[in-house]
Order: sequence, then C-alpha cells, then structure tokens
Amino acid sequence: MKPVTALLKTLQTRIGIVFAIFVPFAFLIIWMTGYNGATDRIDRLHVGLVGGETNESQTAVDFFQNNAPFQTALAASQDEALADMDEGLLDMVVIVPTDLESAAASGGAKLIYYVNDRSSELVKGVMESMANQLTAQLNGVVVPDVQSLPIQAEVIKTNEISNFALSMLPMILGFIPYIAMMTMNIQFNVASNMLKRQFGKWELFFARQLVLASVAIVVPLLLSAAVKLFLDVHASFWELWGFEMLVFTACICVTQLAFALFGNAGPLFNVFLIPFQLMTAGNIIAASMLTPFYRHFGSFLPASNGIQGAMHLVYGGGSAGGYAATLALIAVVAWGLTVLRLAVPSRAAAAPKAQTAA
Repeated sequence: MKPVTALLKTLQTRIGIVFAIFVPFAFLIIWMTGYNGATDRIDRLHVGLVGGETNESQTAVDFFQNNAPFQTALAASQDEALADMDEGLLDMVVIVPTDLESAAASGGAKLIYYVNDRSSELVKGVMESMANQLTAQLNGVVVPDVQSLPIQAEVIKTNEISNFALSMLPMILGFIPYIAMMTMNIQFNVASNMLKRQFGKWELFFARQLVLASVAIVVPLLLSAAVKLFLDVHASFWELWGFEMLVFTACICVTQLAFALFGNAGPLFNVFLIPFQLMTAGNIIAASMLTPFYRHFGSFLPASNGIQGAMHLVYGGGSAGGYAATLALIAVVAWGLTVLRLAVPSRAAAAPKAQTAA
C-alpha cells in the first residue's frame, strides 16, 4: 500500500486522474448537447433554385419554395448557384428545366440536383433522400392524372471524392496541428518552469517565441511537401504551405494562451476546446444544424477554420481566403492576450517593491 499512497500523493498522478475524469465528460456534455436534435434541423439547410421564366418552370419553383423543408433562394444562373455552393452558402442546387410540364407530358422530364461531395455525410444523405421524395411529390402537382413518375431526379455530385485517404486529409491538415501544438506547448511549459530561476520571464518568453516561430515555418513546409508528394490535391504547394503556417501559428498561440491564463491547468483548457472544434468544423455535420448555442463557436477556434479551409484547398471549389484571414486574426488576438497576461503580474509586483524602497 505504501507505493500506492506515495503514487497518489504526487502531483502528476492527481493531474492524470483529473484528466481521466474530465476528458470523457467534456466530450459527453458538449457533444450530447450540441448534436441533440440535429437531424430535426434540416430547415437550417439552404437550397438554391435555378429555373426559367416560363410558367412551366415557375410551377416547380413555387412548389419547392412552399413545400421543401429547407430555406430556399432563387439564383440568377446555374454557375452562380454552384459558386455559392462551393463557398458553403448553399447545401444543394436544384435546376428546373424551362419546359418541365411539356417534357413531363411526354415522359422525359428531369430535375437535376447538385450536391457538394465535400459536405458532411449527414447533409449529403439528407439531400439525396429529399431529392427523390420532393420529385415524387412534384409529379402529383405537375401531372396529377398520370400514375407513373414522368419527372425523374438526377443527383450530380460536385467536387467528388474518389480516394478515401484524401477525405481524411482536411482533418490531418486542420485538426492534427492543434493536437501537436498542444502537446508541444505542454513540454515547453515544463521546460520554462525548469529554467525560470536562470532567466527572466521575458527572456524565456521571447526565446520560446523564436523556437515556436521556427516550428510554425518548418513543420508546415515538411507537411505540405509530403502531401504534394503522395496525394493529388487541388491547391499548389505554396498555397498549402502558406495556409498551414497560419493553422500552426493560430494553434500555437491559442494553446500557449491557455498556460498564460491558467498556468499548469492550461492543458485542461486546451483539451476542453477539442470537442468544440471537432463538432463545429462542419465535416461531421453542418454547423447550422447544431443547437443554437454552438453554431458560431467554430468561427473563433483554429482547428474549425483549419479544417474548413483545408477542404477548399484539397478538393477545390470556393476559396480558403476567409478562413486564412480568420486564422491570422485568432493568432494575433491570442498572442496579444498572452503578452498582456504576462505583463500584468510584473506591474502588480512593482508596487510592493516601490513601497519597500520608500
């Protein structure tokens, strides 16, 4: 029993027990409340409608606007609608032919549904299912006297993913850097505590920033080179490297901030952010389908933006520029808060010293 008692008295053992309890309950509480009722929120999804100006196509457009369980929006053209879908503004695009009723009467009408293969599996499944269901209902409106289904649905996937390994790449590029930088900053914090008797606070801080900046340049360089060597991704090497540097920098600054704010409890805060980032990234389920409290969390987290931006770079379609700007902003704010937090104790400590000197 003595070894057990001695083990339980050590700080590291107690911290390990706290992690064992904290981590599963953090995931349980956050995911169960965030995903709760997600499949009932298909009304949060957006569908673009492209139809001609004829009365025949307008009948179908009106049907979708009044009966589809989605938020619908009219698009000026097919290219515009598909561009909006690439940017993530639309979850599906429906093309209504101008001669729908005439074609239906002759038995050759077809509605075309575009679904982005880059969307989450849940969204793709819902959209494909609703495409067939809505088309069947539309037949009863356009050609009510015909027993067969003259109007057929054709689902076309854009940005199609043919290699399963490629489908995992956005997680590797957007989320794994957070885990790597979180682990690295744990060790850096230990090293700083060991050296704080030899060097001043600011000396250690800026020395650490120099090392971290080197990591944020070199590791993304090697990672981007490996990706371009083994996988066929849409983005160029320079685009991939530049974006990954922003992902690593944001992850470094956020995980470093946790130690500045909470000291040795910083790892708990960093782990606490993991379920939020996985949930709001949009690759498991569309963020718009989450409970309202969680829908916009991903905009303030590095991995969520990293995954979304990496999806554009890997598969093509849309731009990763907005996510890159957000990552840069996250890094600047987190680093500024870290410097501010480090500066506060030095000012507070100056007052007692000044009183002693007086």
